[in-house]
Amino acid sequence: MNRIAILLLSTVVPISSAFADSPIGPFKADYATLRNGKEIATTTIEWSRNADASWTLRTTTRGSSSLAKMAGLDVAEESVLRWTDGRPQTIRYDFRQEVAFKNKHRHGEFDWSAGQVHMVDGKSDARYALVPQTIDRHALTIALASDLSRHAESFSYKVATKDAIEDVTYTPCGEITLSVPAGTFATRCLERVRTKRTSTSWFAESNGWIPVQIEQIESKGDTVTLRLVKLDSGKR
Repeated sequence: MNRIAILLLSTVVPISSAFADSPIGPFKADYATLRNGKEIATTTIEWSRNADASWTLRTTTRGSSSLAKMAGLDVAEESVLRWTDGRPQTIRYDFRQEVAFKNKHRHGEFDWSAGQVHMVDGKSDARYALVPQTIDRHALTIALASDLSRHAESFSYKVATKDAIEDVTYTPCGEITLSVPAGTFATRCLERVRTKRTSTSWFAESNGWIPVQIEQIESKGDTVTLRLVKLDSGKR
């Protein structure tokens, strides 16, 4: 998954004519968001089909602890995706974070007919070439779930970041039975280890490969964990 905000993603690519439907069905999932083991916010992830056959992934986080409420923690991230050749590709990406005086905004337009990304991130305004099946960093959650659903053995992605396409790879880290507020699940674990942080997600086949838990550990030890509280599948 993308970096959790409260720690507080020259070839012209032709448009494929064979758009497919998402292998991950629509859902709405609510998570308790903890920092270093203490609940400070609630996070909701929604995945819904649009009228034009595209899909929208939306994640919102709002402070629930007194300190987070005082800081005005309010984060929203949204990706609009379509499916081609069995894989997702991003059409549009938006991010907004309002925490005290540290407001951040990002916006990305993915022009597949021109083969170009236009990414505005704060004062940065970059345009660069798309490659096949490029996604934004927020869409990694759905990309991982999709690959698990088709029994993939590798998990590598082309991710549009501030000013370039980045190669992102997740590695399987085992199978574990995990208990969260929503229940107990048999899960598969995928992780991405970097110099400054490690991101780990646990997915359950029994709930359609929707994440049961998502965790990020920073190099200094700060840990943010999302734990599934409630799941509504089949939302449209």
